[in-house]
Amino acid sequence: MRRLPVMLSVCAFAGLTACTGTGDRDRYPVFFEPASTSISPTAQSIIDKAASDARASHAKVVEVIGHAGARGDLSTDEMLSVERAKVVAAALTKAGIDGAQITQIARPPKNNEDARVASRVVTIEIDPSTP
Repeated sequence: MRRLPVMLSVCAFAGLTACTGTGDRDRYPVFFEPASTSISPTAQSIIDKAASDARASHAKVVEVIGHAGARGDLSTDEMLSVERAKVVAAALTKAGIDGAQITQIARPPKNNEDARVASRVVTIEIDPSTP
């Protein structure tokens, strides 16, 4: 069961090539274990790819959108989404993105079966049209 988030991250990373360059924004999903704010090696490689692409496109805005599921106390779950966004934003800064470029957003917790994995993700969105 612990391998599921890692496998989803690997699949998401593999799909990044298909995602980049299409649509208005490039999106990079960074998955977390339940109740965790630790960045796995797979997640770090996704963050590094997002940072590299943001630098290459000279994007001025990089949005970091944190999610958490409604598993218990809603305020605790919301704080988890905030903390995840902070951790990813800090990793982007360490990877060379200016902190002034990064906007952090926390989405409210969701409580449905489809949100079990999706609610453990931080999405990095880069708008290459904002040079």
